[in-house]
Amino acid sequence: MELTQTRVGLAPLLRIEDRISVRRRRADLAAIRGLLAVKKGDRLLDVGGGTGALAAVVGGEGAKAVVLEPNSHKVTLEPNSRKVTFGRSRHPQVEYHEGFAERIPFPDDSFDCAMAMLSFHHVEDPERALHEVQRVLRPSGRFLLEEFYPASAPGALARRLFGRRHGGHHRAYESEELKAALNAAGFRDPITRDGKRSYHLLVVR
Repeated sequence: MELTQTRVGLAPLLRIEDRISVRRRRADLAAIRGLLAVKKGDRLLDVGGGTGALAAVVGGEGAKAVVLEPNSHKVTLEPNSRKVTFGRSRHPQVEYHEGFAERIPFPDDSFDCAMAMLSFHHVEDPERALHEVQRVLRPSGRFLLEEFYPASAPGALARRLFGRRHGGHHRAYESEELKAALNAAGFRDPITRDGKRSYHLLVVR
């Protein structure tokens, strides 16, 4: 009974999060699609994709969008399956899997493109996660990240308020630092697109 009440209570928050994930990027959607260049028949992996709203839009009708969402927060151990359950009911065209970026549950060369949109700063082992993304991408596959500028990242108060919903680990990256990490993982040809509070960084396997 308590678990059911918790899920019902969070449903309005998940609906808001689902809508905002696309609305706040409305001005960037054309650029995101252009950078990823998702084609009909492609497989798109969204690392930390939450309810899958953005993956559904970017994947469109011709590609297969797959969301990888943690099944719990490593720090709080709070179950996160409610996001996946909500996403499956809201975006049935998207495929959902529970797991962490450090252990992506797919074989080598499984995806044509991947994205991590405001989710990579939650990853506790970034080196391992980047090698995992590189592993599951096909040759010449594209990987797009969106990250906050360190000066614009959520502060301590926001992390205390929303940490249970957004994970306990937070680390902001300068674009050059992230480029270096991606290069060390075997990615190439970085393209940076600057924004107001965040930036997009595209690389190729």
